[in-house]
Amino acid sequence: MSFSFEIKKEDSILIVSLSGNLMNKSQIQEMLNDIEFHASEGIKKLIIDLTEMEYMNSTGLSILINIFTQARNKGGEVIITNIPEKINQLLVITKLNSIFNIEETVEDAKKILI
Repeated sequence: MSFSFEIKKEDSILIVSLSGNLMNKSQIQEMLNDIEFHASEGIKKLIIDLTEMEYMNSTGLSILINIFTQARNKGGEVIITNIPEKINQLLVITKLNSIFNIEETVEDAKKILI
């Protein structure tokens, strides 16, 4: 399965839904540009929804770290939700689960960001 994304804006929160397999940075450049555009418009709170993700390698993790770092540097916040078990295991092994803000659902994340 190839990679795709959808970005929705709800109030002052950007919800980024990822699906498929994230294997290299070229797959995600358009998404990073969209996030940067919204950040320049003042939207600094992001929810990254991984419900439809099947696989992510170290490049995918690097991209998540990049998004997290950029948001934090601009005074924003990122919450990752609906993490599939395989990707959660990768986060635990790399100890990134202790760095990222993680919530079970998008609704739980919204309650924190509002």
